[in-house]
Amino acid sequence: MELFNNKSEILNYNLVNESNQVIPNYDLVNKEVYFELYISQERTICIIGKVDNNYICWCSITKLNDKENNEKIFNYIANISFNIFSQEYLVMARERYNEIKNWYKCDIARSNIDGMCWITPFGHYYGDDSVKDNHGKYFARDILHFYEELLEKCNFRINEGLYIDILNNYLYILSKDVIYNKIKPLISILECESYLRLSPNETVRDLYLRCVKESSSLYNRYMDEVK
Repeated sequence: MELFNNKSEILNYNLVNESNQVIPNYDLVNKEVYFELYISQERTICIIGKVDNNYICWCSITKLNDKENNEKIFNYIANISFNIFSQEYLVMARERYNEIKNWYKCDIARSNIDGMCWITPFGHYYGDDSVKDNHGKYFARDILHFYEELLEKCNFRINEGLYIDILNNYLYILSKDVIYNKIKPLISILECESYLRLSPNETVRDLYLRCVKESSSLYNRYMDEVK
């Protein structure tokens, strides 16, 4: 298998290493790794191998069109048992970490449906293929198509610039002294439109992220009050 013959080459992409590892304070032996993906407007993808909400075993940054390496990375994470763990903020510089957290996020998780291996954001599962390396090939292809679909949504939404006024209005509403529970429907709308993080229009991206930041601040204040 080419994947394992080039093990050292693939490992060069992993930002998780002995210099930033952490020792988990509980057993991770039976944890199954899943994928957390961050995609930028510049067609860059950050692939994170997540063990759970606290620990990661992989973090790499490649280009969406680097199909060969993205295929190998997917297959490596999916098939290898890891023994070095870390956390996102430790493997990236703070500025880079904050930047990536503003990219479009989606997940690929293990499936508990018979005959299916992975739940994807692409509108379909990856089945129980007898050739497991095929999953990486599917991923490298599908993530490119998925990006183009998200970009089409962006372009449709911001057609003729009318949505900029709507985002400005959202930002005005969120910036006022509002009650979190009353504003939850608007926050839900913003969550559904996270593809705007990929908009080629810088004004749209900036307004959207400012709305998300205000939403997060409202939520944090709400949680402080209910404690």
